Amino acid sequence: MRSLSIGILLLILLSSETRSQPDSRFRPFDWVLYRGSGEINSITEGFTYAYIATSMGGIKRYNLYGNYFDEPLTTAQGLQENSIHAVHFDMVTGLIWAASKNHLQYSFSREGDWYSIDLKNIGLSKYDQIQRIGSSSDFVWLEARSSYVKIDHSSGMMVGIYPMPDELEIKWSSGPYGGERILREKFESYNLLDGWIFNGDELIDRLGRRANISTGFIGNHGNIFFGTNEGSVFYGTQTMETFSIVPDHIVNTDVSSIFHSENKLYIASQDFELSKGISQYDLAMSTSICFPFEETINMTPTPIYSLFHSKNELWAGGDGIILYHNQKDDYWRTLGESIGVPQGQVYDIYGNDTHLWVGSSRGLARINTTTLREDPIGIENIFQNMTIFDIDSINQGLWLGTRAGIFIYSSIHSQLMQMSDIGRKNFPEQLRNVVLLEQYGSSVYVVSDIGIIEFNIEEKEWNLLFTSGIYRNETIFSMALNDKFNFLGMEGGLLKINKRTGLVRDYEFSFIGRVNDIIVDGKEIWLGTPNGLIKFLWKRHL
Repeated sequence: MRSLSIGILLLILLSSETRSQPDSRFRPFDWVLYRGSGEINSITEGFTYAYIATSMGGIKRYNLYGNYFDEPLTTAQGLQENSIHAVHFDMVTGLIWAASKNHLQYSFSREGDWYSIDLKNIGLSKYDQIQRIGSSSDFVWLEARSSYVKIDHSSGMMVGIYPMPDELEIKWSSGPYGGERILREKFESYNLLDGWIFNGDELIDRLGRRANISTGFIGNHGNIFFGTNEGSVFYGTQTMETFSIVPDHIVNTDVSSIFHSENKLYIASQDFELSKGISQYDLAMSTSICFPFEETINMTPTPIYSLFHSKNELWAGGDGIILYHNQKDDYWRTLGESIGVPQGQVYDIYGNDTHLWVGSSRGLARINTTTLREDPIGIENIFQNMTIFDIDSINQGLWLGTRAGIFIYSSIHSQLMQMSDIGRKNFPEQLRNVVLLEQYGSSVYVVSDIGIIEFNIEEKEWNLLFTSGIYRNETIFSMALNDKFNFLGMEGGLLKINKRTGLVRDYEFSFIGRVNDIIVDGKEIWLGTPNGLIKFLWKRHL
């Protein structure tokens, strides 16, 4: 035990750099980043989990006892990047090792507190990609492109570089699949479920699409995993001798829009090629289903900028089109200019029992939800070629946040008004670029180029709550509210503002990036970012 403790100390000292959680006050999974996998590169087995290295989604953790994916290990837990080439669990030390483009990383806890070694410090360059990791009773082994690196698994010191390992008893985790006989025999002896079939070293799904086996791994108890180049993971047991696909949390690699409805999150992306489609994530079950562009009839591939869900109907705003899903009868339609969808990027959608309001970078339209046809009311021409950022129904009026300010349409009086028509303005500045507006209680909160404006519905007063200096005059992309706080999504992360005191807490971590959308759901905050979907357990850190 004493030698192991000394070795661990040396390992820490010899590391070129260290990374832990984004803040020492956070627990390892206070922040969780979910994103699509990309190619499956490597698989290993630990005490509780199978760890799966992916090219885009970090390290996925498959619970061997519950048969589901648990929270993944990503840059939110301290990994240098989410593209992991190889992963290995050392049963002797309990350490998990991971290799990426420039680094070899390890974790004592197997959750957070990742330590990092630069590849050049162990005799490798960025061109010497680590393809496989293994371990013996005393050493960790790295298989690079043309050599093997031997590392003392207690001290982390490089012992040497060899053309071939000088040990026989090495337990290897999986690397690139090369048609190994043992794996091939296993694959061929098991049956594939869910409409997949084997065709040599590739698979064919029920639609005829092909995927290549990228890696395979036989576990300690005969259970077997294999992954593909398109991100699917299959799991089989000796008892059933069948392979079934393991559903991932989401398929999206980036998240541009989130909509919360009926305890589900609807998730969409701008990168429709990598992200494949729209995800529906069940918050209670922690499972998701995907509506893929490629295999869904009448679902046109498009970047998606907005979502709206109500009464078993999902609407997704794209480039001059809306994707419509009737969930009751399970069919999709693509709605375009012919039915009145305005040109440009559809930034927001709002609906009620009879109509859908659509705002884009080029204007405004109202669509009848029964006929799925345009049903204009006469104000649309006013907003032709005007950017509509946000639409909401507030105090029996339709509120529009636009590049030219706030407009309010009263259906009762069939009248279009501006902010001066409905209340007293207690500041001299003119509002421009109203990007967000939202009602909470008896107040409406507005984000514009001058700051955050509050409209008191009962007092009919407009007040400048905070100037834009409170968020460093940066562009605000998203907003959410609760009783106490105003949450703002910016280019570099999340901002939490106490509405009463103005006290600001800045969560500006590299793994977050731009926050496109925010959902506050009790103790959890969900963020849509270019890096994926992020869950933050914010109430632990009030």
